[in-house]
Amino acid sequence: MDFKNEENRKQGLRLSLAKVTALCLVFLVIGFVVGSTSQFLLGPAATNILAKLGFPVNVNLAKLISVQNLVLDRHVYTDLEADSMMENAIRGLLSKVDGGFTRYESTEEARRSAEQSSGEYAGIGVTVRLVEEQVHIESVFRGSPAQASGILPKDIIVGVEGESIRGMALIDVTSRIKGPVGTPVNLTIYRPSGNLSIDVKVTRDRIIVPVVEYEILSPDLAHVVLTQFTTTATEQMRLALSDLEQKRVKHVLLDLRFNPGGYTNVVEAIAGFLLDPNQVIYKTVDRNGGTFDQKTLTSKLFTGGVTVLINGGSASASEILAGALRDNRQTTILGTTSYGKGTVQQGYPLGDGSRVWVTVQTYRTPAGMDINKVGIEPDVVIPAPDTAATTDKQLEDAIQYVRDNFLR
Repeated sequence: MDFKNEENRKQGLRLSLAKVTALCLVFLVIGFVVGSTSQFLLGPAATNILAKLGFPVNVNLAKLISVQNLVLDRHVYTDLEADSMMENAIRGLLSKVDGGFTRYESTEEARRSAEQSSGEYAGIGVTVRLVEEQVHIESVFRGSPAQASGILPKDIIVGVEGESIRGMALIDVTSRIKGPVGTPVNLTIYRPSGNLSIDVKVTRDRIIVPVVEYEILSPDLAHVVLTQFTTTATEQMRLALSDLEQKRVKHVLLDLRFNPGGYTNVVEAIAGFLLDPNQVIYKTVDRNGGTFDQKTLTSKLFTGGVTVLINGGSASASEILAGALRDNRQTTILGTTSYGKGTVQQGYPLGDGSRVWVTVQTYRTPAGMDINKVGIEPDVVIPAPDTAATTDKQLEDAIQYVRDNFLR
């Protein structure tokens, strides 16, 4: 046997196998590159052919890119923005998924949404609204820089840093007023009550938006308003209920009207303040049909009675809380039917500060009721007040109902 020739033959085989392997890898990479980039480089027809041949391409994505490129190349207006077009395409993609709950937020929208949900920001501590191109101050937060500077409700902001704001969008005005903690902002205020124009310098500070307000109407009854389940709502509600418990208030009318919801972990905590430990707050159902019972984990803070007041603006976390109280402690619900949002969304950041919210679960009340698109029916219907009325007749009737049925 010729050992030398045999060794050469084996070496040649090893080289051939190495070449074949290398070639396979090259073709694999080329196939991946062609498949993943063809929708950008080729038109829909060519991409469709590649898809039929088994390449990993997305025909619909290729069509979208092709349309965008066509419009950018041929449209009479040459200042079209590709990024804006793509954002609008994403919004259109999600607009019909589930009524707007699965949605896209631009970088700026995501920032504002996070600020609103957090319940705090750096500013002067006022709420404003736009009336005939004028920025009217609705309320001034207690202990805020605005209050310390003498700003009053019903004042009108007419200028920021010496520049008139008439005709500006409200978001542009508030963006100018907000700023880093410790920095000043100069406002020009018109006060209708005295027909005065005032220049005010306000130093910005950290503002915690009050989302819980309460009033002790009598030694045995308190009216508690919860406007949103922000990250700061848990502590505000804890302080309010602890105070009412310490003062031995017998009953609370919990007002959830126009409360759009918020974070589920916040409603879980607040439910725990009003329910016994280990009681079911709500049940979730995922896309595979899997269920989970979310239970209370904390000790009850308020041991008195509770009645809930809702309306068509009470949604999501408000409905979770109302359903949990009714199913666990037979709480009476007053008002009108709630909104009917029985889904849970999860936010997914996209890397550039923008975000997509996706509906990942539905939920049921502890008794298993699906309230989505149905809402929670009140036990006692109290009609909504006339929008032109100067008093809140619905609230007055609810207070009277509690007094007549629970405090005699």
